[in-house]
Amino acid sequence: MRRLYRDRWDKKIGGVCGGLGQFLGIDPTVIRLLLVFFCIFTAVLPLLIAYIVAWILMPLGPANYIQYDYKRLYRSLEGRKIAGVCAGVAEALSVDPTIVRIVALVAMVLTGFFPMIITYIVGAMIIPEKPL
Repeated sequence: MRRLYRDRWDKKIGGVCGGLGQFLGIDPTVIRLLLVFFCIFTAVLPLLIAYIVAWILMPLGPANYIQYDYKRLYRSLEGRKIAGVCAGVAEALSVDPTIVRIVALVAMVLTGFFPMIITYIVGAMIIPEKPL
C-alpha cells in the first residue's frame, strides 16, 4: 500500500507538494505551479489554510533518499524568450513552444493578466534550469 508523506528532500517550504508529487508520480514543480495559480483565484487564504493543515497532518517521509522515476520539468535554455518557462513546459509535453505560448496568452486574456503573470514569475523562480 502506498502512503502519502511529506518529502524530506524535494521541498521548498514544508514538503507537502513534494510528497504529493511522489504519491501521484508527477513532478512536484507542476503541483507547486498549480497551487500558486489556484491560490490567486481563491484569494490565497483557503489554499494556504489547506497547505498548513496538510503540513500538520502528513507525516514526514523516510530518512533515506528515494529516487523516483518521473519526468522532470525544467526551464529551457534553448527555446527561451523570457525565462524559458513556456519552452520548458513544451519540452515536458513534447509539443512546439509556440503552442504553449499561445495557450498561455489565451489563458492570460481569459483570466486577466495578473494571475498568469504571477504564475509565470513564480514558475521562473521555482522551476530549475535544465542541466547541461
